[in-house]
Amino acid sequence: MNIRCAKPEDLMNMQHCNLLCLPENYQMKYYFYHGLTWPQLSYVAEDDKGNIVGYVLAKMEEPDPGEESKHGHITSLAVKRSYRRLGLAQKLMNQVSEILSFF
Repeated sequence: MNIRCAKPEDLMNMQHCNLLCLPENYQMKYYFYHGLTWPQLSYVAEDDKGNIVGYVLAKMEEPDPGEESKHGHITSLAVKRSYRRLGLAQKLMNQVSEILSFF
């Protein structure tokens, strides 16, 4: 299994993974928005053949008035059923957490 930063060509497969895994589904513009606005905060998990089997989307929030620091949060996380219990969700979360710590 490989965890890597998502690329624009991954967005359709990320949406497909979402449709298979989660009850709340997003339109393609949602994925494009995340990919263009926070490209460093979207990751995919690939199987040995390069198929996307999971993803995580995160974003940065602008600080509220009076706050000094920014904060980020996870907006979507999914792993296909046959790839669960392999630690992929944890690896995806760890990758995003590491990047968020730089903001």
